[in-house]
Amino acid sequence: MLNNVVDDTQNKEARFLRLYKIVQEREAYMSNEAKISQYNTILNFFMKFLQDNGDYSVNIQTILFWTYVKLGDVYYNEGTKESDNSKYFIAIEYYNQALLYSRCTEEKNRVLTALKDLYYYLGDEDALVKIEKTWAENHEKEDRFSAYTFLAESANIPQIKVLFLEKALDEVIGQDKNFYAKYQDTLNICSQLIVLYELLGDKKQIQRIKDLRERTLKLLN
Repeated sequence: MLNNVVDDTQNKEARFLRLYKIVQEREAYMSNEAKISQYNTILNFFMKFLQDNGDYSVNIQTILFWTYVKLGDVYYNEGTKESDNSKYFIAIEYYNQALLYSRCTEEKNRVLTALKDLYYYLGDEDALVKIEKTWAENHEKEDRFSAYTFLAESANIPQIKVLFLEKALDEVIGQDKNFYAKYQDTLNICSQLIVLYELLGDKKQIQRIKDLRERTLKLLN
């Protein structure tokens, strides 16, 4: 058992870090059941650690993030292999916990990408759109336009395409970039939105976007 390996003379944080290192080193040789058991041992140890420590270091936060991610990955992979939605729901719970301990854009996007896939497989359109918006917003400001246009291109439902194109339009209008590129991007989005609003029969929005297109063309000329 892991607890027998840990030196009780070490301080609690060092013991916690040691536990994670041991599990990480053995992970490649573990079954999924063993991974679940061992990573939950780490989480249980953390609960005991918190009883005596209100604060914890960045190292522990990082370990907690990856522990929850690893557990999410196990259930994600099992759910895919067994076509078992119940495993997907467990994976979602672990990934949401991981988000609480994420510290940077890369860590958040690692989890949000997995959540996007899970909600897609589960057919939960509302949850999927919410996560996709969070994923795009999590990008650096200069990258959000590309993120929203990517989501718009990937969407199959006109209303969802409109949602992300409108977000992309907001981003490109607020960008401080090459004048010509900025307004070409604006015209491109306007053209797509006009087609979509015509499909949806929204005359008010059609006129709004056409007006914006005309103003943009005047600026280019």
